[in-house]
Amino acid sequence: MTAAELKDHAWWERYFTVGGDWERNGGRAQTRIFAEHFVRRCGLRPEQAFTLLDAGCALGDALEVFARAFPRARLHGIDFSATAVERAGAELGPGVTLQRGDLDAIEGHYDVIYCSNTLEHFADFDVRARRLLQHADRLFVMVPHDERRDGRRLQPDRTEHHQHTFARDSFDFLVREGLAHGVATQVFPCPGAWGWSPPQQAIQFAKNIVRTVCGRQRIAPPRQILYAIESAALR
Repeated sequence: MTAAELKDHAWWERYFTVGGDWERNGGRAQTRIFAEHFVRRCGLRPEQAFTLLDAGCALGDALEVFARAFPRARLHGIDFSATAVERAGAELGPGVTLQRGDLDAIEGHYDVIYCSNTLEHFADFDVRARRLLQHADRLFVMVPHDERRDGRRLQPDRTEHHQHTFARDSFDFLVREGLAHGVATQVFPCPGAWGWSPPQQAIQFAKNIVRTVCGRQRIAPPRQILYAIESAALR
């Protein structure tokens, strides 16, 4: 159980209301940033026809990016917030199929499942990954890379939102268990994520100039890691 799971549904519904904390904290912009990185790095092509589920779709901003990038894809989204699903449906229209439910409510099978900046919230992220892979030929997971708290790797803590520090081998257990054929990883800087808004980026750029002049180490923007996990059922 995590801090996110301890909050009741009413809290999450307020979180996703118009002008709520999700938007005030830059959630929509960050979702689009993550989705655009995925489009550039996933290897999927615009001419391909496939089904894609956004697991934890929030207000559907990633699905909007995918609709432009992959015009032949059939897009689906699921989120546990009824408010988020309702708002996403109103904005995206009938071309995207949306469902209210948590990750355990996923049914059916998809060519691709995209799960962005979600699994770091779960103490049992490994259990969630196994379940997601049961429903996909290819599972893409994006999370913060090598995240630290007070200089130390994260450990499950019910008072915190992020529960784990993720490295390149964090999902290799799926291969060892025979559930996946392979796990490919990409680590990349992600300005704009986790509070690095454009004004903050400009401030940090100026600070780094000073740090360089003073011979101090530059502060890098946050990094993300994208895992491309191929189901063993494909072969």
